[in-house]
Amino acid sequence: MLNTRFITTLLAVAIIFVSGTHAAVFRRSSRATCPQVTTKPDFNYIPYAGLWYEIERFENVFQQGTSCERAIYEEISVGVVSVLNTAVLADGSLTNITGSATAISPDEPGHLIVSFPGRPDGDYLVLDTDYTNYASVYSCDVAGAFVLEYAWLLGREQTMTQEVRDVALSKFTQFGVDVSQFQLTTQGETCVYYPEYPFPPSVSK
Repeated sequence: MLNTRFITTLLAVAIIFVSGTHAAVFRRSSRATCPQVTTKPDFNYIPYAGLWYEIERFENVFQQGTSCERAIYEEISVGVVSVLNTAVLADGSLTNITGSATAISPDEPGHLIVSFPGRPDGDYLVLDTDYTNYASVYSCDVAGAFVLEYAWLLGREQTMTQEVRDVALSKFTQFGVDVSQFQLTTQGETCVYYPEYPFPPSVSK
């Protein structure tokens, strides 16, 4: 019989797909453990705020066909930022979801908890970022004999140089994360991006 935690995880995966946000690699593991990772020790969410394009992600069957993903972060209050994720679905329609990310403790810089209305909270671990070119973001959970891994390679521009990409990917490999699971996200001239950013006065964050 499936346990409650396992069912919850499966539902979370389905919700993530429907909402048009990021997907995950869902794999069976004999050890069923997540890698031990550390976040950027001097992480500061203020320069991290703003617009990020999803360059690559861990993919699964639930998110096939989505493209043009962006994430926009804006400070709400001390230690809390708004999260606006946008994407284009396979049928060409736009989708978005708005939530928040909260720094859990000054002792754990780079570890945020992301919340969306009516959805389970999730970890958001910034392994490293230079704030201007890349961000290496990771999350992992265990459900019974399965490991659910999320990973995002984010950039300030719609494309990323190989030099910057190599640096960003090294932040995953140093913890044993399998970067061969990354799938390229479609970005650029074929994409429709909405809302405009920086936000015009008529658009609510």
